[in-house]
Amino acid sequence: MVRYISLILFVGVVFAQDITIAVLDFDGDGVSKSETRTLTNRLRDEMFKTGVYIVLERGKMDEVLKEQGFQQVGCITSECAVQVGRMLGVQQMVAGSIGKVGTVYTVSARIFDVETGKILKSANYDQIGDIGQLLLIGMKDVAKQLTIDSKAKKVFIE
Repeated sequence: MVRYISLILFVGVVFAQDITIAVLDFDGDGVSKSETRTLTNRLRDEMFKTGVYIVLERGKMDEVLKEQGFQQVGCITSECAVQVGRMLGVQQMVAGSIGKVGTVYTVSARIFDVETGKILKSANYDQIGDIGQLLLIGMKDVAKQLTIDSKAKKVFIE
């Protein structure tokens, strides 16, 4: 009996993942390009781990954009995210930035609906001191903020 309940829950989770999403490379301000890329990749992984989205792999995304002759560097506006999302054939896009002011690192992220161009959710995370804490804690927190169901106020990850 427990086996059947587990199977039903697993199937429910698999079929609940019907929103395809892509994460654009974040814009870095006061942060190195390699740090920005690493943190963006971590967010991509954390978004996948939520089980809420089907996340387009970075390699596949780069391949499609290269075929279209599109450079995603600096693409953080809703218009740009929508344009890229249409090229990629996804329903939603994540775009954002990572910056440093004094000794504070900050992450700002938004999910855009590709069809309407509207911001669906936004998230912010600030870290005093070491940028490594963004990797260890911050990007998971941002993914958590982005996956809160606004109607039910339910968090999909722990």
